Amino acid sequence: MMLRSLPILLALTSAGLAQDGGQLYTTYCSACHGADGKGATGGQFPPLAESPWVQGDPDRAIKIVLHGLNGPVEVAGRTYNLEMPPQGAAIADDQLAAILTYVRASWNNASPAVTPAMIKAAREATAGRDKPWTAPEILKLHPLPAAAPPIANLISRIYPGEWQDLPDFSKLKPINVEEEHDGLISVSHADRKELVGLVWEGQITAPKAGKFTFRLDADDCARVIVAGKKVAEVRGIGPLNGSRAKQGQIQLSAGSHPIRIEYVEFRGQEAIALAMKGPGIPGWRNLSDSPVPAEKPSLMIRPTPDRAVIYRNFIAGTTARAIGFGFPGGVNLAYSADNLAPELLWTGDFMDGGRHWVDRGQGNQPPAGERQVKLSGARALAEGARFRGYKLDPAGNPTFSVQLGEQFLLDAWKPAGSGATPALTRTLTVNGQGSPVELLVCEKLALKKTGDQDYELGDELRLQAENAAFETRDGKTYLKLSPGKPATLTYRWK
Repeated sequence: MMLRSLPILLALTSAGLAQDGGQLYTTYCSACHGADGKGATGGQFPPLAESPWVQGDPDRAIKIVLHGLNGPVEVAGRTYNLEMPPQGAAIADDQLAAILTYVRASWNNASPAVTPAMIKAAREATAGRDKPWTAPEILKLHPLPAAAPPIANLISRIYPGEWQDLPDFSKLKPINVEEEHDGLISVSHADRKELVGLVWEGQITAPKAGKFTFRLDADDCARVIVAGKKVAEVRGIGPLNGSRAKQGQIQLSAGSHPIRIEYVEFRGQEAIALAMKGPGIPGWRNLSDSPVPAEKPSLMIRPTPDRAVIYRNFIAGTTARAIGFGFPGGVNLAYSADNLAPELLWTGDFMDGGRHWVDRGQGNQPPAGERQVKLSGARALAEGARFRGYKLDPAGNPTFSVQLGEQFLLDAWKPAGSGATPALTRTLTVNGQGSPVELLVCEKLALKKTGDQDYELGDELRLQAENAAFETRDGKTYLKLSPGKPATLTYRWK
């Protein structure tokens, strides 16, 4: 039999409890709250370890155990919406006292014992209650002790501007500087809606030395920097729904550390969510007034060193019949079979298949990487053109086929660079007799000629074109392809 620690023995003895609180806890409570008090099934239930809900004023925990708790409740920076059933009718006073005494003296909790007399008094005082408590009800009667702000000395700076990604804020001048006394980052104020950037700076506390994880999500883009190191960032335009959330880790010593959060809102909804966890923090600690969406199952899809990989589920930023290809070297492509065109290019990670391959979730999955470029969102060829599928070479590189009457347009892709200069080469060929074919190459991206065959395409890409002559009209750039005369385009990130 495992010996109980001295503090718990003394607590039980002083309370005059004959019951074994640890054994009773295992029987009645551990299925939900975990044998270690951190919440069962990976923290899906509220933790009791280091929780202010079970420490301090004993009547708070006693009344919850007697009558249960229903509705949303925030514990350790995370919101739970479960129902704790009442235990008052099933467990005797001395047993409830032993359980609560054990909980209040375990897992770094350090509160005095609960006696059977305390349970009896609470029972009598609440005898007329016939429904579970809600968190606001119980906290009105027994407030939690005031906690230190999640981010100390938090200051925000506001920058007006129209960005679709994070700018260099060091080169900009803020129009307003504010103190955020609650210590939470927020975009709920009226001056933080559309076409705005924000930077927050303050200090976070690491209770113990160790590795800390930060989880960030945003509508639209954000970055978190801790102790001078970029830990996580969400790039580009998109929603806050968990699908684009990013996590990063950093080793911290015990004590205070500087934190900086950068944020951009383009148009539409505005939101940011940030949380941290690590040694001495039970569960996730919210650093924003919006909780971070629950973690989705993850299954990162990657090419092998010598072969591309395919993703045929719904991809955010393109059409329902998009086909994704991840190439060796960290270059990626999404081709729309609806619009007969490549619509998205990006670098880094390819796709996270957790949403569609693990839990069969609905909705679009955004690319997992960064430096995303949207080439177009319109049909690339004239009406009457039909997608006829694709073929793969031995390395898994695709050639897409589109039929235009008696002609076929072949659109072949392969990686052409990696590391600091990732690139994709595209070879376009028209087979069959007929007139030249006009193909939409891009829209809403400025094409600037820099050499005989060299161009800049938007802010991210350089384009090298062989046997290609472009025409731009109405904000769209077209390429005319003559039968039997292939054109080669190489897209290279700057």
